[in-house]
Amino acid sequence: MVLVAIVVLFSLGFRLGHPKDGLSNALGSANSGLVIYHKSSVITVGTKVFSVADAPSKSPVLALVTSINGDQVDLQAGTKLLRVKKTQVSGKLLAVVPFIGSILSVVGL
Repeated sequence: MVLVAIVVLFSLGFRLGHPKDGLSNALGSANSGLVIYHKSSVITVGTKVFSVADAPSKSPVLALVTSINGDQVDLQAGTKLLRVKKTQVSGKLLAVVPFIGSILSVVGL
């Protein structure tokens, strides 16, 4: 039953990710949690997103969209400002599951 629910949610565009850097919350840093996000090609200013960042930044990141210029998206990931392509933005943040990311970091994921 759980496997069926996971397959259905995955097919609807819901994903689970582990950010390495970015916005923190009241329960800890970005890399201490897991994020649930929805794949979407529609990005607006002010939206929190899960995105891949170019080197030397840690990637993926949890960030806030600050501006959109054509194919480029400016993100604020914590105290860092990043510019990525729209195709590098994985999706919109839905929820943060705290503390589980710390366990995954110890294992190396």
